[in-house]
Amino acid sequence: MKNSYTEKLIVNDTEIDYELKVPVVELARLFEIATFNHADNIGLDHDTMVERDNAFWVVSKMKMQLKSDIHGQDKLSVKTWTHTPGMIRFNRDCTIKVKNSVKVKATTEWCCLDYETRKIRKASSVKYPELEMEEKRELDLPYSNMKLDVDESDYVYTRKIRTTDIDINNHTNNLKYNIIAFDALDIDELKSIDIKEYEIYFVNESKYGDEIKVYKKKLKDYIYIEGKTQDKTIFRSVIKYKKRKTI
Repeated sequence: MKNSYTEKLIVNDTEIDYELKVPVVELARLFEIATFNHADNIGLDHDTMVERDNAFWVVSKMKMQLKSDIHGQDKLSVKTWTHTPGMIRFNRDCTIKVKNSVKVKATTEWCCLDYETRKIRKASSVKYPELEMEEKRELDLPYSNMKLDVDESDYVYTRKIRTTDIDINNHTNNLKYNIIAFDALDIDELKSIDIKEYEIYFVNESKYGDEIKVYKKKLKDYIYIEGKTQDKTIFRSVIKYKKRKTI
């Protein structure tokens, strides 16, 4: 079975930001569209996994490299493919091209959770299709695994999880955490930088009614953002940037 999927898309005005560019949060959404459509095609969609394996997918981390900007009305080719499963981890790569030029590269790490216990399942416990695996990694950059200590001096705001944040697995949709992370930056701060890399770690689940306190800390050319409830870290994200030249 072929192990890749390509989605052809055109960027419209609802997907661009104040600079007429596709922001990181939207790029992550485009990758997820391709990912879940690919899963549907190879029998790893949510309904099949629950019925057949009593399991469901969660993404544990993602890293993205932005090589150049994508703008409104650009015609995109979003491609995704998987790699040979590990003991518990499943890696998937993605690219976005405009006119055969790669604009964005990403890699993601997934695992299966038991539908009843919500504990991690071994790869061997689910039926994974026979695919033509491509072992070359599109994004060779390692995860930074950055983890900084944050305190109340780094506090930015509190975000309460509401009804529209909840996904099919009855916890907060992972795409919402990208929005929560970027809302820790003010607009002037974003206008002063060019984002080169972005990564996010989904550490623990959050659910309806949870209040996530968001903290931000800067280190050289990195911005570190962490979301925490009273007793645990929910997500950590890292933005690597280059300062824009002022005229």
